[in-house]
Amino acid sequence: MIREKNKSCKRFYLVIFLCLLTFCFSSVAAGTETTKENNVSGEVSVAALSQYISKGMELSRHSVVIQPSVTVTYKGFGATIWSNWDSSPYLAGEDRWNEVEYTLFYGNEYRFLNYEIGYVYDEAFGYSPDTHEIYVQLGANVLLEPAIKITKEVGNDRYWYFLFSLGHSFPLIQEKLFFRLSASAGYLHTNDEGSYPKVDRHGNETGHAFKNFLDGKLKADLPYNLSENVTITPTLSYTFPLTSEAKHLIKYMSMTGKEYSFLYGGLIVTYSF
Repeated sequence: MIREKNKSCKRFYLVIFLCLLTFCFSSVAAGTETTKENNVSGEVSVAALSQYISKGMELSRHSVVIQPSVTVTYKGFGATIWSNWDSSPYLAGEDRWNEVEYTLFYGNEYRFLNYEIGYVYDEAFGYSPDTHEIYVQLGANVLLEPAIKITKEVGNDRYWYFLFSLGHSFPLIQEKLFFRLSASAGYLHTNDEGSYPKVDRHGNETGHAFKNFLDGKLKADLPYNLSENVTITPTLSYTFPLTSEAKHLIKYMSMTGKEYSFLYGGLIVTYSF
């Protein structure tokens, strides 16, 4: 237990160090004239949310989660560190600092299309095994910004996850305040009945793995550009199962075994450079 806490503390200090390093670097970069050789950009953000939901599933309850992240990009190549801190873990013995996610990616545009490929290492403490994912995302710079993201877990060969999304922003105050609506639908295909079992309506595992549409999400954001580099975004999300099989699984995986739809929100502060 002490060793796990020490590891968690080390990751916490790593994230804080990277945040400080990025702030220092961006301050230097901001003082230099932009040229073709200076293509470094990125952002530091901190989200304070009322709940942590992933793939429609409940990963926190009756607490506040803080999710800092750091992203740095150079000529399309980038790296992100994201983490989750829970003010009051629901399950006894869980560490408050319970997840760190490392991402390497490359993204670009071709005509009206945009694309991104990447690798994600997700280190979770307590509630699930670590995962290694590769993903491909393809979107279109047209009305409603349709996009599809395909993720394959390669560490344990546990799942494919397909995420379809749409979104649109409405300017309220020119270059200052926007209202953004987005929607997404996820499809999960897995051979691991231990991690994602097919569950019947009575809440019993059937011995088969889940292969169906899983979660839907509706999201409303209100980003306000406080300055050229700082944006404050109130956010509100509602997630729900897309099928009866998904309802049984999400309910089964919830912390109380009773809930399957979640309304949550909070505030995101972002510094970009």
